Amino acid sequence: MTKGFFSEQEKTFVNLIHTAAYFESEFSQFIKDFGLSPQQYNVLRILRGQSPNPILGGDLQKRMLHKMSNATRIVDKLVEKGFADRIKSDEDKRQILVSITKPGFDLMNVLDEEVFNFNSKVINLPEAQLMVLNILLDNLRTAVK
Repeated sequence: MTKGFFSEQEKTFVNLIHTAAYFESEFSQFIKDFGLSPQQYNVLRILRGQSPNPILGGDLQKRMLHKMSNATRIVDKLVEKGFADRIKSDEDKRQILVSITKPGFDLMNVLDEEVFNFNSKVINLPEAQLMVLNILLDNLRTAVK
């Protein structure tokens, strides 16, 4: 037994949750300076990657990091800010497609360097250790599927 934990698995689980919460808090503070929430940034990344094709709202929800996020509300905010557009599907008027706008692209282009610098500052490990960590995290996620 590890001190305070019943197993190394429990200690790892708590450590992962604690570490994820720490980095999410740091990123929230960072991205707030650009008028975005982390979820809005995530949606803009998805929309940019999907471009030039729009994406269905349901498909957008599936690709978000936080599956329980309210994608509709997040898209509403991005539309209000001029970073995203909603389009009714030609095939099915009930379906709403979402795409990134030119101002959304421009913001993401600015954020590319800013996020790179942020990541370099807060995840300051040698590349070899980062590669091992990424392999371990990938293995951990696939081991439970």
